[in-house]
Amino acid sequence: MLTRLVYLVVILVAGALILALSRLPQVQFIETIAFEVLGPVEVGVSIPAGRLDQIGQTIEGIGQLRAENARLRAEVDRLSQEAVLLPELQRENAELRAELQFQQTDPQFKWITARVIGVDPSNLVHSIIVDHGSRSGIVVGMTVTTPGGLVGQVVQVTPNTAKVLLVTDVSSSVASLIQSNRAKGVVNGSRGGQLTMTYIPQGVKVQAGDRVVTSGLGGVYPKGLWVGTITEVHQNDVELYQEAKVQPAVDFGRIEDVLVIVNHLPTSLH
Repeated sequence: MLTRLVYLVVILVAGALILALSRLPQVQFIETIAFEVLGPVEVGVSIPAGRLDQIGQTIEGIGQLRAENARLRAEVDRLSQEAVLLPELQRENAELRAELQFQQTDPQFKWITARVIGVDPSNLVHSIIVDHGSRSGIVVGMTVTTPGGLVGQVVQVTPNTAKVLLVTDVSSSVASLIQSNRAKGVVNGSRGGQLTMTYIPQGVKVQAGDRVVTSGLGGVYPKGLWVGTITEVHQNDVELYQEAKVQPAVDFGRIEDVLVIVNHLPTSLH
């Protein structure tokens, strides 16, 4: 019993001493110092946590921007490809329409559409190479044209290609007529790539703007294909014939596709 009483007294005295010490200025000073020292530590610990959250949001935003940039870049590439493809599709559409009109105008012709894959690099011979040959039924002598006008004649064939001599070649001659007055003549090529119509009878009125078409005489070319347009007339009263310069109907520097007429051969080849 005495021991318990002693313990109780000690506890009460210790509590009183602690209470008294807490009121002393020295103890309050120590608490103040502890607060000043430990306070910033607590704040320092909380600040990095906030900044980490901001950094995480920034990283996520960068990822989203990168994904958006990749999507936009892909869209730009797609639109660029379409911008290149659209004119080609329009050109092809125009060519198909021209072929359809040509078929309606001249239903007697049957042809194979061929693509130009080569040109003579020497300028000594005006010729082109197309991507169809004997395997497609093409033979030497067939007429080659476009919906816009006469191109020339097949002069050489391999299984998969054909060589076409252009009407502008110096060795080319096309029996022709002036569409307006039916005056006949011959259109010849030249080394300069121009066309000249010769053997036009004197007394026939010929003027710039007149159209020249194939006459069908001699059976080399079918009748009615547009050869070109007269640009200049040379007339001399002492000569038997007139002569005229002809602008080709076809722009041979820009030709890409041709029509090989397969149901017409020169008369001598039948």
